[in-house]
Amino acid sequence: MTSRHGAFLSGLLFALSCAKSHAEQRTWTNTQGRTFQAEFVKVDGANAIFAFENGRTFATPVADLSPADRQALVRLQSVAPAAPATPGTAAQTPVQTNFGYAWPREIRMDGASQSKVVSEDAKTGRYIYESPHYRFTCDARLTEDVLRNFAMMFETTHKYATSVPLALHSGVIRQGRLDVLLFQSMNGYIQAGGPAGSAGCYVPSTGVVMVPMESLGLTRTSTGFSLDTAKQNKVLIHELAHQLTTREYMRSSRNGWLVEGLAEYLASTPYTWGHFRPDPQGNIVLNYVTAYGEDGRFGRNLGKKLRAPRLKQFLLMDYSYFAGRNANFNYGFALLLTHYFLHMEGGGKSYRITEYLKALRAGKNDEDALAPLLGGSTFEKLEKEFADAWRKKGIEIEFVP
Repeated sequence: MTSRHGAFLSGLLFALSCAKSHAEQRTWTNTQGRTFQAEFVKVDGANAIFAFENGRTFATPVADLSPADRQALVRLQSVAPAAPATPGTAAQTPVQTNFGYAWPREIRMDGASQSKVVSEDAKTGRYIYESPHYRFTCDARLTEDVLRNFAMMFETTHKYATSVPLALHSGVIRQGRLDVLLFQSMNGYIQAGGPAGSAGCYVPSTGVVMVPMESLGLTRTSTGFSLDTAKQNKVLIHELAHQLTTREYMRSSRNGWLVEGLAEYLASTPYTWGHFRPDPQGNIVLNYVTAYGEDGRFGRNLGKKLRAPRLKQFLLMDYSYFAGRNANFNYGFALLLTHYFLHMEGGGKSYRITEYLKALRAGKNDEDALAPLLGGSTFEKLEKEFADAWRKKGIEIEFVP
Protein backbone atom coordinates (compact mmCIF):
# COMPACT_ATOMS: atom_id res chain seq x y z
CA MET A 1 0.00 0.00 0.00
CA THR A 2 2.59 2.52 1.08
CA SER A 3 4.96 1.96 -1.81
CA ARG A 4 2.32 2.22 -4.54
CA HIS A 5 0.15 4.98 -3.10
CA GLY A 6 3.07 6.84 -1.60
CA ALA A 7 4.79 6.72 -4.98
CA PHE A 8 1.83 8.50 -6.56
CA LEU A 9 1.92 11.44 -4.13
CA SER A 10 5.71 11.58 -4.25
CA GLY A 11 5.51 11.74 -8.02
CA LEU A 12 2.88 14.44 -7.85
CA LEU A 13 5.04 16.41 -5.47
CA PHE A 14 7.92 16.19 -7.93
CA ALA A 15 5.64 17.42 -10.69
CA LEU A 16 4.78 20.39 -8.47
CA SER A 17 8.50 21.24 -8.31
CA CYS A 18 8.86 20.00 -4.76
CA ALA A 19 11.61 17.51 -5.47
CA LYS A 20 14.75 18.18 -3.45
CA SER A 21 17.93 19.17 -5.24
CA HIS A 22 20.89 16.89 -4.63
CA ALA A 23 22.40 19.41 -2.22
CA GLU A 24 22.12 18.06 1.32
CA GLN A 25 21.39 19.68 4.66
CA ARG A 26 24.67 21.05 6.00
CA THR A 27 26.01 23.67 8.39
CA TRP A 28 26.64 27.12 6.95
CA THR A 29 28.56 29.97 8.61
CA ASN A 30 28.22 33.71 8.12
CA THR A 31 30.90 36.38 8.43
CA GLN A 32 30.01 36.91 12.12
CA GLY A 33 30.65 33.25 12.91
CA ARG A 34 26.96 32.33 13.40
CA THR A 35 25.90 29.00 11.95
CA PHE A 36 22.66 27.53 10.59
CA GLN A 37 21.63 24.14 9.26
CA ALA A 38 19.99 24.24 5.83
CA GLU A 39 20.02 22.95 2.26
CA PHE A 40 21.26 25.15 -0.57
CA VAL A 41 18.60 25.73 -3.24
CA LYS A 42 19.99 28.29 -5.68
CA VAL A 43 21.64 31.69 -6.08
CA ASP A 44 19.23 34.46 -7.01
CA GLY A 45 21.11 37.62 -7.92
CA ALA A 46 23.14 38.70 -4.87
CA ASN A 47 21.28 36.30 -2.55
CA ALA A 48 21.65 32.63 -1.76
CA ILE A 49 18.38 30.73 -1.26
CA PHE A 50 18.33 27.99 1.39
CA ALA A 51 15.68 25.59 2.71
CA PHE A 52 15.30 24.41 6.30
CA GLU A 53 14.41 20.80 7.07
CA ASN A 54 10.76 21.79 7.63
CA GLY A 55 10.55 23.03 4.02
CA ARG A 56 10.65 26.77 4.65
CA THR A 57 12.95 28.71 2.33
CA PHE A 58 14.82 31.93 3.06
CA ALA A 59 17.34 34.25 1.40
CA THR A 60 20.62 35.64 2.70
CA PRO A 61 23.18 37.82 0.89
CA VAL A 62 26.03 35.76 -0.56
CA ALA A 63 28.43 38.40 0.76
CA ASP A 64 27.31 37.60 4.33
CA LEU A 65 28.55 34.01 4.09
CA SER A 66 32.05 32.95 5.12
CA PRO A 67 34.67 32.77 2.32
CA ALA A 68 34.69 28.97 2.52
CA ASP A 69 30.90 28.80 2.16
CA ARG A 70 30.95 31.22 -0.77
CA GLN A 71 33.33 28.79 -2.47
CA ALA A 72 30.96 25.94 -1.59
CA LEU A 73 28.16 27.79 -3.39
CA VAL A 74 30.28 27.98 -6.53
CA ARG A 75 30.83 24.21 -6.42
CA LEU A 76 27.16 23.46 -5.74
CA GLN A 77 25.98 25.71 -8.58
CA SER A 78 28.25 23.87 -11.00
CA VAL A 79 26.50 20.54 -10.30
CA ALA A 80 22.97 21.62 -9.40
CA PRO A 81 20.33 20.53 -11.95
CA ALA A 82 17.98 23.04 -13.48
CA ALA A 83 14.79 23.33 -11.48
CA PRO A 84 11.72 21.85 -13.20
CA ALA A 85 9.08 24.30 -14.29
CA THR A 86 6.29 24.85 -11.78
CA PRO A 87 2.88 24.18 -13.37
CA GLY A 88 1.24 27.04 -11.51
CA THR A 89 1.49 30.73 -10.81
CA ALA A 90 1.72 32.65 -7.59
CA ALA A 91 -1.33 34.79 -6.93
CA GLN A 92 -0.58 38.31 -8.02
CA THR A 93 -0.39 40.90 -5.25
CA PRO A 94 -3.67 42.79 -5.55
CA VAL A 95 -3.46 46.47 -6.33
CA GLN A 96 -6.22 47.08 -3.80
CA THR A 97 -5.25 45.66 -0.38
CA ASN A 98 -7.63 45.43 2.56
CA PHE A 99 -5.44 47.39 5.00
CA GLY A 100 -7.61 49.60 7.19
CA TYR A 101 -10.76 47.51 6.81
CA ALA A 102 -12.75 46.64 9.93
CA TRP A 103 -11.71 43.52 11.81
CA PRO A 104 -14.30 40.76 11.25
CA ARG A 105 -16.46 40.01 14.29
CA GLU A 106 -17.15 36.52 13.00
CA ILE A 107 -16.56 34.45 9.90
CA ARG A 108 -19.44 32.30 8.79
CA MET A 109 -20.05 30.17 5.71
CA ASP A 110 -23.76 29.82 5.01
CA GLY A 111 -25.35 26.92 3.20
CA ALA A 112 -24.07 23.46 2.39
CA SER A 113 -20.39 22.83 1.74
CA GLN A 114 -19.51 22.93 -1.93
CA SER A 115 -17.31 19.94 -2.62
CA LYS A 116 -17.00 17.29 -5.27
CA VAL A 117 -15.19 14.11 -6.14
CA VAL A 118 -12.92 14.64 -9.13
CA SER A 119 -11.61 11.09 -9.31
CA GLU A 120 -11.21 7.99 -7.13
CA ASP A 121 -8.91 5.29 -8.49
CA ALA A 122 -8.18 2.44 -6.09
CA LYS A 123 -5.76 0.79 -8.53
CA THR A 124 -3.38 3.74 -8.63
CA GLY A 125 -4.15 5.02 -5.13
CA ARG A 126 -5.14 8.38 -6.60
CA TYR A 127 -8.06 10.21 -5.00
CA ILE A 128 -8.73 13.84 -5.89
CA TYR A 129 -11.38 16.10 -4.38
CA GLU A 130 -12.14 19.79 -4.81
CA SER A 131 -13.85 22.71 -3.12
CA PRO A 132 -14.18 26.20 -4.67
CA HIS A 133 -10.66 27.35 -3.67
CA TYR A 134 -8.84 24.05 -2.92
CA ARG A 135 -7.82 20.79 -4.51
CA PHE A 136 -6.76 18.05 -2.14
CA THR A 137 -5.12 14.91 -3.39
CA CYS A 138 -4.93 11.78 -1.25
CA ASP A 139 -3.49 8.29 -1.38
CA ALA A 140 -6.61 6.86 0.30
CA ARG A 141 -10.34 7.35 -0.15
CA LEU A 142 -12.18 9.89 2.00
CA THR A 143 -15.75 9.22 3.06
CA GLU A 144 -18.52 11.68 2.33
CA ASP A 145 -18.55 13.13 5.86
CA VAL A 146 -14.80 13.84 5.72
CA LEU A 147 -15.09 15.50 2.32
CA ARG A 148 -18.02 17.63 3.50
CA ASN A 149 -16.25 18.68 6.72
CA PHE A 150 -12.91 19.38 5.04
CA ALA A 151 -14.45 21.39 2.23
CA MET A 152 -16.26 23.54 4.77
CA MET A 153 -13.13 24.01 6.90
CA PHE A 154 -10.93 24.81 3.87
CA GLU A 155 -13.33 27.42 2.59
CA THR A 156 -14.06 28.98 5.98
CA THR A 157 -10.31 29.25 6.66
CA HIS A 158 -9.82 30.88 3.27
CA LYS A 159 -12.59 33.37 4.00
CA TYR A 160 -11.18 34.11 7.46
CA ALA A 161 -7.58 34.63 6.31
CA THR A 162 -8.58 36.86 3.40
CA SER A 163 -11.04 38.85 5.54
CA VAL A 164 -8.63 39.99 8.26
CA PRO A 165 -7.21 43.39 7.19
CA LEU A 166 -3.63 42.15 6.71
CA ALA A 167 -3.55 41.61 2.94
CA LEU A 168 -3.31 37.81 3.12
CA HIS A 169 -4.16 37.06 -0.49
CA SER A 170 -1.29 34.85 -1.61
CA GLY A 171 -0.93 31.27 -2.76
CA VAL A 172 0.20 29.31 -5.82
CA ILE A 173 -2.85 28.72 -8.00
CA ARG A 174 -2.92 25.67 -10.27
CA GLN A 175 -5.95 25.22 -12.49
CA GLY A 176 -7.82 27.71 -10.35
CA ARG A 177 -7.12 26.14 -6.95
CA LEU A 178 -4.61 25.82 -4.10
CA ASP A 179 -3.11 22.35 -3.57
CA VAL A 180 -3.19 20.22 -0.41
CA LEU A 181 -1.66 16.71 -0.25
CA LEU A 182 -3.01 14.28 2.37
CA PHE A 183 -1.15 11.07 3.28
CA GLN A 184 -2.71 7.97 4.83
CA SER A 185 0.53 7.12 6.67
CA MET A 186 3.24 9.06 8.43
CA ASN A 187 5.80 7.02 6.49
CA GLY A 188 4.33 8.14 3.16
CA TYR A 189 4.34 11.75 4.35
CA ILE A 190 8.02 11.54 5.32
CA GLN A 191 8.97 9.78 2.07
CA ALA A 192 7.39 12.68 0.15
CA GLY A 193 9.57 15.16 2.04
CA GLY A 194 7.54 15.89 5.18
CA PRO A 195 9.81 16.52 8.20
CA ALA A 196 9.92 13.57 10.61
CA GLY A 197 8.08 14.37 13.83
CA SER A 198 5.99 17.14 12.27
CA ALA A 199 2.21 17.13 12.08
CA GLY A 200 2.13 18.88 8.72
CA CYS A 201 4.11 21.36 6.65
CA TYR A 202 3.80 24.11 4.09
CA VAL A 203 6.34 24.09 1.25
CA PRO A 204 6.97 27.72 0.23
CA SER A 205 8.85 26.82 -2.96
CA THR A 206 5.71 25.23 -4.44
CA GLY A 207 2.86 26.61 -2.35
CA VAL A 208 1.74 23.08 -1.42
CA VAL A 209 0.49 22.01 2.02
CA MET A 210 1.31 18.42 3.06
CA VAL A 211 -0.39 16.73 6.01
CA PRO A 212 -0.50 13.12 7.29
CA MET A 213 -4.09 12.07 7.93
CA GLU A 214 -3.37 11.00 11.49
CA SER A 215 -2.76 14.67 12.33
CA LEU A 216 -6.28 15.55 11.22
CA GLY A 217 -8.37 13.30 13.43
CA LEU A 218 -9.06 10.80 10.64
CA THR A 219 -9.62 7.12 11.34
CA ARG A 220 -9.60 4.24 8.86
CA THR A 221 -12.89 2.40 8.23
CA SER A 222 -13.91 -0.32 5.80
CA THR A 223 -15.07 2.32 3.30
CA GLY A 224 -12.23 4.83 3.70
CA PHE A 225 -11.08 7.45 6.18
CA SER A 226 -13.73 9.00 8.43
CA LEU A 227 -13.59 12.03 10.70
CA ASP A 228 -13.07 11.64 14.44
CA THR A 229 -15.07 14.63 15.69
CA ALA A 230 -13.33 14.49 19.09
CA LYS A 231 -10.17 15.86 17.48
CA GLN A 232 -9.36 19.33 16.16
CA ASN A 233 -7.77 20.40 12.88
CA LYS A 234 -5.62 23.25 14.15
CA VAL A 235 -2.56 21.84 12.37
CA LEU A 236 -4.24 22.07 8.98
CA ILE A 237 -5.60 25.56 9.69
CA HIS A 238 -2.08 26.65 10.71
CA GLU A 239 -0.59 25.35 7.44
CA LEU A 240 -3.41 26.78 5.32
CA ALA A 241 -2.66 30.15 6.93
CA HIS A 242 0.96 29.84 5.75
CA GLN A 243 -0.27 28.98 2.26
CA LEU A 244 -2.17 32.29 2.10
CA THR A 245 0.51 34.43 3.76
CA THR A 246 1.86 37.09 1.42
CA ARG A 247 5.25 36.16 0.00
CA GLU A 248 6.82 39.45 1.05
CA TYR A 249 6.08 38.61 4.69
CA MET A 250 8.10 35.38 4.34
CA ARG A 251 11.00 36.76 2.32
CA SER A 252 13.40 37.25 5.25
CA SER A 253 14.57 34.42 7.51
CA ARG A 254 14.09 36.86 10.42
CA ASN A 255 10.32 37.13 10.13
CA GLY A 256 9.58 33.95 12.06
CA TRP A 257 7.68 35.80 14.78
CA LEU A 258 5.31 37.31 12.19
CA VAL A 259 4.85 34.28 9.94
CA GLU A 260 4.25 31.86 12.82
CA GLY A 261 2.42 34.43 14.94
CA LEU A 262 -0.15 35.00 12.19
CA ALA A 263 -0.61 31.25 11.64
CA GLU A 264 -0.98 30.66 15.39
CA TYR A 265 -3.48 33.51 15.60
CA LEU A 266 -5.74 32.02 12.93
CA ALA A 267 -5.36 28.43 14.14
CA SER A 268 -6.08 29.26 17.79
CA THR A 269 -9.34 31.01 16.88
CA PRO A 270 -12.28 28.78 17.93
CA TYR A 271 -13.76 26.96 14.94
CA THR A 272 -16.99 25.03 14.62
CA TRP A 273 -18.80 23.96 11.47
CA GLY A 274 -18.36 26.84 9.01
CA HIS A 275 -17.75 29.40 11.77
CA PHE A 276 -14.67 31.15 13.18
CA ARG A 277 -15.14 33.29 16.28
CA PRO A 278 -12.29 35.87 16.57
CA ASP A 279 -11.59 37.19 20.07
CA PRO A 280 -10.05 40.69 20.03
CA GLN A 281 -10.21 40.76 23.85
CA GLY A 282 -7.46 38.12 23.96
CA ASN A 283 -9.01 35.57 26.32
CA ILE A 284 -8.66 32.78 23.76
CA VAL A 285 -5.02 33.69 23.12
CA LEU A 286 -4.38 33.88 26.87
CA ASN A 287 -5.69 30.35 27.44
CA TYR A 288 -3.93 28.97 24.37
CA VAL A 289 -0.50 30.40 25.26
CA THR A 290 -0.52 29.89 29.03
CA ALA A 291 -2.40 26.57 29.20
CA TYR A 292 -4.10 24.16 26.82
CA GLY A 293 -6.62 26.42 25.13
CA GLU A 294 -10.33 27.00 25.48
CA ASP A 295 -11.16 23.29 25.31
CA GLY A 296 -8.28 22.22 27.56
CA ARG A 297 -6.64 20.09 24.86
CA PHE A 298 -4.62 22.34 22.55
CA GLY A 299 -2.20 25.04 23.62
CA ARG A 300 1.42 26.01 24.30
CA ASN A 301 1.11 25.69 28.11
CA LEU A 302 3.80 28.29 28.86
CA GLY A 303 2.34 29.33 32.19
CA LYS A 304 1.76 32.91 33.31
CA LYS A 305 5.33 33.87 34.23
CA LEU A 306 7.46 34.17 31.11
CA ARG A 307 11.16 34.89 30.71
CA ALA A 308 11.66 36.12 27.17
CA PRO A 309 14.60 37.32 25.09
CA ARG A 310 14.90 41.07 24.58
CA LEU A 311 12.30 42.20 22.11
CA LYS A 312 14.71 43.42 19.43
CA GLN A 313 16.52 40.08 19.58
CA PHE A 314 13.23 38.19 19.27
CA LEU A 315 11.94 40.29 16.37
CA LEU A 316 15.20 39.69 14.47
CA MET A 317 15.69 36.04 15.47
CA ASP A 318 16.80 33.87 12.58
CA TYR A 319 14.25 31.20 11.73
CA SER A 320 16.73 28.40 12.35
CA TYR A 321 16.80 29.50 16.01
CA PHE A 322 13.13 30.42 16.15
CA ALA A 323 12.07 26.92 15.08
CA GLY A 324 14.82 25.19 17.09
CA ARG A 325 14.78 23.72 20.58
CA ASN A 326 12.70 26.58 22.03
CA ALA A 327 10.11 26.48 19.26
CA ASN A 328 7.14 25.88 21.60
CA PHE A 329 7.96 29.02 23.58
CA ASN A 330 8.77 31.06 20.48
CA TYR A 331 5.50 30.16 18.75
CA GLY A 332 3.49 31.03 21.85
CA PHE A 333 5.35 34.28 22.49
CA ALA A 334 4.97 35.24 18.81
CA LEU A 335 1.22 34.81 19.22
CA LEU A 336 1.25 37.18 22.21
CA LEU A 337 3.17 39.73 20.14
CA THR A 338 0.89 39.33 17.14
CA HIS A 339 -2.24 39.76 19.23
CA TYR A 340 -0.73 42.78 20.96
CA PHE A 341 -0.01 44.57 17.68
CA LEU A 342 -3.39 43.61 16.23
CA HIS A 343 -5.69 44.36 19.15
CA MET A 344 -3.93 45.99 22.12
CA GLU A 345 -1.49 48.59 20.84
CA GLY A 346 -2.96 51.98 19.90
CA GLY A 347 -6.45 51.20 21.09
CA GLY A 348 -6.72 48.13 18.86
CA LYS A 349 -6.42 50.03 15.58
CA SER A 350 -3.53 47.88 14.28
CA TYR A 351 -1.76 50.98 12.95
CA ARG A 352 1.83 49.97 13.74
CA ILE A 353 1.65 46.44 12.38
CA THR A 354 -0.18 47.69 9.28
CA GLU A 355 2.66 50.10 8.55
CA TYR A 356 5.16 47.31 9.24
CA LEU A 357 3.42 45.03 6.71
CA LYS A 358 3.39 47.85 4.18
CA ALA A 359 7.15 48.25 4.70
CA LEU A 360 7.66 44.53 4.01
CA ARG A 361 5.56 44.75 0.87
CA ALA A 362 7.66 47.73 -0.22
CA GLY A 363 10.80 45.59 -0.06
CA LYS A 364 12.20 46.49 3.37
CA ASN A 365 13.56 43.69 5.53
CA ASP A 366 14.84 42.95 9.01
CA GLU A 367 15.79 45.98 11.13
CA ASP A 368 14.96 48.43 8.34
CA ALA A 369 11.34 47.28 8.45
CA LEU A 370 10.91 47.38 12.25
CA ALA A 371 10.65 51.15 12.72
CA PRO A 372 6.82 51.29 12.43
CA LEU A 373 6.48 48.78 15.28
CA LEU A 374 8.32 51.19 17.59
CA GLY A 375 5.97 54.08 16.88
CA GLY A 376 8.83 56.57 17.02
CA SER A 377 10.02 55.30 20.40
CA THR A 378 12.54 52.66 21.57
CA PHE A 379 12.62 48.89 21.97
CA GLU A 380 12.84 49.37 25.75
CA LYS A 381 9.61 51.36 25.79
CA LEU A 382 7.92 48.84 23.51
CA GLU A 383 8.93 46.06 25.93
CA LYS A 384 7.31 47.97 28.79
CA GLU A 385 4.12 48.70 26.85
CA PHE A 386 3.85 45.09 25.71
CA ALA A 387 4.50 43.66 29.18
CA ASP A 388 2.07 46.10 30.82
CA ALA A 389 -0.69 45.20 28.37
CA TRP A 390 -0.42 41.47 29.07
CA ARG A 391 0.06 42.04 32.81
CA LYS A 392 -3.49 43.36 32.86
CA LYS A 393 -4.56 39.97 31.48
CA GLY A 394 -2.59 38.07 34.14
CA ILE A 395 0.73 37.31 32.39
CA GLU A 396 4.05 38.46 33.88
CA ILE A 397 6.75 38.94 31.24
CA GLU A 398 10.41 39.46 32.13
CA PHE A 399 12.86 40.30 29.36
CA VAL A 400 16.32 38.83 29.86
CA PRO A 401 19.53 39.14 27.78
